[in-house]
Amino acid sequence: YIHDYSDKLWLNVFYEIVLFLPLEANSMLVSAKPKLIEPIDYENVIVQRKTQILNDALREMLLFPYDDFQTALLKRQSRYVHSTVPENAEKEAQSLFVTECIKTYNSDWHVVNYRYEDYSGEFRQLPNKGTKSEKLPVHLYEVDEEADKDEDAASLGSQKGGITKQGWLYKGNMNSAISVTMRSFKRRFFHLIQLGDGSYNLNFYKDEKISKEPKGSIFLDSCMGVVQNNKVRRFAFELKMQDKSSYLLAADSELEMEEWINTLNKILQLNFEAAMQEKRNGESHEDDEQSKMESSSSSFDNYYPEIAKSTREAEIKLKSESRVKLFALDPDAQKLDFSGIEPEVKPFEEKFGKKILVKCNDLSFNLQSCVAENEEGPTTNVEPFFVTLSLFDVKNNRKISADFHVDLNHASVRHMIPNASQQMTNGSGDSLHRIQDIHETVLQYPKQGIFSVTCPHTDIFLVARIEKVLQGSITHCAEPYMKSSDSSKVAQKVLKNAKQACQRLGQYRMPFAWAARTLFKDASGTLDKNARFSPLFRQDSNKLSNEDMLKLLADFRKPEKMAKLPVILGNLDVTIDNVSPDFPNYVNSSYIPMKQFENSTKTLITFEVEEFVPCIPKHTQPFTIYNNHLYVYPKHLKYDSQKSFAKARNIAVCIEFKDSDEEDSLPLKVSLLIFATNKRK
Repeated sequence: YIHDYSDKLWLNVFYEIVLFLPLEANSMLVSAKPKLIEPIDYENVIVQRKTQILNDALREMLLFPYDDFQTALLKRQSRYVHSTVPENAEKEAQSLFVTECIKTYNSDWHVVNYRYEDYSGEFRQLPNKGTKSEKLPVHLYEVDEEADKDEDAASLGSQKGGITKQGWLYKGNMNSAISVTMRSFKRRFFHLIQLGDGSYNLNFYKDEKISKEPKGSIFLDSCMGVVQNNKVRRFAFELKMQDKSSYLLAADSELEMEEWINTLNKILQLNFEAAMQEKRNGESHEDDEQSKMESSSSSFDNYYPEIAKSTREAEIKLKSESRVKLFALDPDAQKLDFSGIEPEVKPFEEKFGKKILVKCNDLSFNLQSCVAENEEGPTTNVEPFFVTLSLFDVKNNRKISADFHVDLNHASVRHMIPNASQQMTNGSGDSLHRIQDIHETVLQYPKQGIFSVTCPHTDIFLVARIEKVLQGSITHCAEPYMKSSDSSKVAQKVLKNAKQACQRLGQYRMPFAWAARTLFKDASGTLDKNARFSPLFRQDSNKLSNEDMLKLLADFRKPEKMAKLPVILGNLDVTIDNVSPDFPNYVNSSYIPMKQFENSTKTLITFEVEEFVPCIPKHTQPFTIYNNHLYVYPKHLKYDSQKSFAKARNIAVCIEFKDSDEEDSLPLKVSLLIFATNKRK
């Protein structure tokens, strides 16, 4: 505020200083940072003023209660038959860090409970013994009722300043000849006025110009009652007259309808009380004053039951509304949000997404014959095939599960490979150490797997890759399976070549075909059980990686592109289903059996396939079990720089997992991973 000329002069000087200051100084002058205030170190204050606090009469207000926290032991819940940690792991561990990690998998939970936790928040969060109502209760007293009667009598005696109301309503034509419909309602402007003799008229006009002559009038001294009538139109009410006729009116909203009904009922009540007052004055010698009041009340209820009922309801409604407690009107209290308060903390546990049971039933090709030497036995595929199932997420362009290896070959076909009994799938290096009570033969040929999907959606595919014993190029090996002619001679020829390949190269594999199918109908995880696997497409030798598979799956729903892929005549029968909570006889990805496990040589074991959960915070969970898996995926071999061989083919990479670096150490059992190529370089 500028007082005089000197103030104006100083203001101009200040503007010049600000304008000629550098930009940094100007910004500092405009936005000065507040001084940082360090919070009080509570523990330090308690220690420094220990004597003063102990002698304080209100020391309980500063010190924490000694019995505030209690410790309890919570038993660790596990779904496995025994611990996932190897038996001697804690004894063999040399590092303190490893020892403590092992304890986290085996030890029980120590829970700290705070007794006075409910009192640690602000005052609006304090526990209350009873529920607080935000509205005040309605209290009725005899004095209030007498005062209401006096006010009604006073308003009845005054002829000036009576009840008035005006507004737009819809008027319906109602008589015995024409039935009331929606089209019969006409919009009119109604004006409630009081005449000189104290009676009321309800005039209606074509517009808001009430100075003109009204189109009609409703004499309320002949009205018997006003009731709501929604049979013909919404927000409609009916005025019943003494000559048994009626007027049907309708408002634009429920609030306007209630206002008109209350106003008209109040006028009818005033008219009735005025008539009863005149009657009491004429018959003053018949009864005393108390009997007259009871007679008046009973007569009013008998003669105008609808008026009495609506009047009482209106009074109760007016008294119950707008009676809010004073502290409930505080805007800060109304905006109080307790959603940020942490819920009850629960121990960490294994979390899984949508579980899917995948059951492999059969794999059959058009070339079939009896593989036995004496030609006595069932008709089967003429060579062994191996199926690998996994999940691919096309939307996020990644593989989301480990491989589940399935051997659907007949026993006679398996014996075509030498030492077939020693071949195991889905194995791990120390599996025998972990599954001491499970027969090894039961784990060799699984046909059922449980997959888990944390983020289900329609672009997740179940992919089946089919391999065979290494024999030659993929195109040459797949050619007999792509012809639909008489295949008996072709089958015998393929069988002969397959036996020779199994004897020489039985431990090596080569890609042969692939197929895929959708998994979910929607993003909520509804399984698409009616979907079937696509035709068996021949594997392209130049498209073997997961990236190539994702590109093929991106065009899976485009028939014009999938029709160009070569098809192998065969069928892969795989069914999917939901997993019940009490599903029995299955082991996790580390071969640890669950509690509902029946140990028998005839038990059909189901494998739990590990999910590759995306590395995003909302899906990240701490490890609650011992999990020690190593996934090795040979991608490619660069062999161009070698000069020993002019041409190289059938290059194999052997990866062995050993527990020692010594020269004479042997690889662990079931740890041999084979990657073979069949390219000329």
